[in-house]
Amino acid sequence: MLVKIANQPRNYAWGSRTLIADYFGPDLVAAAPDQPAAEIWFGTHPGSPAVLTEAKTTTLTDHLGGHQLSFLLKILAADQPLSIQAHPTQEQAQAGFDRENSQGIAIGASNRNYKDNHHKPEIIVALSDFEALCGFKPISEIDQLLEDMETHTGVSEGFRVMSAAWRKLLHQENGLQKVFTDISHRRGNLDGFTAELTTMADFEARFAVAERLNLLYPGDPGVVLSLLMNHVFLEPGQALFLPAGNIHAYLHGLGVEVMAASDNVLRGGLTPKHVDVDDLERVVDFTAGHVPLVEPRDVAQGLVQYPCNTDDFLLYKAEPSGDRMMADLQLAGEAVILCTAGEIALSNSLEERVVLRRGEAAYMSQDAKFFSISGSGTAFLATSAQ
Repeated sequence: MLVKIANQPRNYAWGSRTLIADYFGPDLVAAAPDQPAAEIWFGTHPGSPAVLTEAKTTTLTDHLGGHQLSFLLKILAADQPLSIQAHPTQEQAQAGFDRENSQGIAIGASNRNYKDNHHKPEIIVALSDFEALCGFKPISEIDQLLEDMETHTGVSEGFRVMSAAWRKLLHQENGLQKVFTDISHRRGNLDGFTAELTTMADFEARFAVAERLNLLYPGDPGVVLSLLMNHVFLEPGQALFLPAGNIHAYLHGLGVEVMAASDNVLRGGLTPKHVDVDDLERVVDFTAGHVPLVEPRDVAQGLVQYPCNTDDFLLYKAEPSGDRMMADLQLAGEAVILCTAGEIALSNSLEERVVLRRGEAAYMSQDAKFFSISGSGTAFLATSAQ
């Protein structure tokens, strides 16, 4: 089975009025051109299932007889920061889902943390310059930053005392976790601290992100937590893999995101939504160090894989050209293909064929023995891993 699919953008407040339209053309956001388009989902997730392009009242889920994909492919466009967050392991997700069910918390309740019993590993591949916070900085860098805050001459005594207290905690056993917990629990009483913190951006660029975040969320613990996190910049084509427990926040940019099909998000700041510090702390991985980018692996000429440590999906980027056709490829599982540049043609051994232009997508089942990609363009292909 090979069918074209489409969807409408999800208009979250942190989305962009320009990124998707400028990159893919205005048709993708035509339904709400003046709204901040944040994401477009290509999959079967019940929150926004894709529809068949030729039969817009038929969802992909219905077309597959109710079958759900193990993954979800998205276009993501951020003009403002997303929340600081982490996702649970499979075991944590099951335990949290069962616990909240036993407590009688409705699935749709605003204070619900676990909407399902699945983990949510994810990868983001940049289409534009992309900025994110990801993982904790090395302890030595956090220590130096807190020392500089403690000894800075342009701040109040209270600011120095708090910075010194966090530095003292950092040097204890499980120190990073203790610092994280202390900052996270200060919700509502950090206004003065973050206001002073922003003045340091006048002297050092490493405080500039905190200054930007404080303009949006003054006094929020996430403003301070951002200083503990790696500030990462991706160029187009570069990628980050975010496993369970990884603390992160996308700040700005356009990308293709693939994730396990789950809604489980534990938030820690930079959001008006529900924050459960205790549950977040249970899932966060407090390993400190610089975060490596995903290293693409050549599979064939014009075809690379982004290796991810998950059994939920595989991700490839295909770049056929006029003199380079990818023929007789095999799928590990069912797939969703998104064209991000030029024009490509997909065909399979069942003699099915679709042409995809920039911003168009297709679903391909595993019932054909082989498939081929031709044309001249770029496409991302996400498949189930088995």
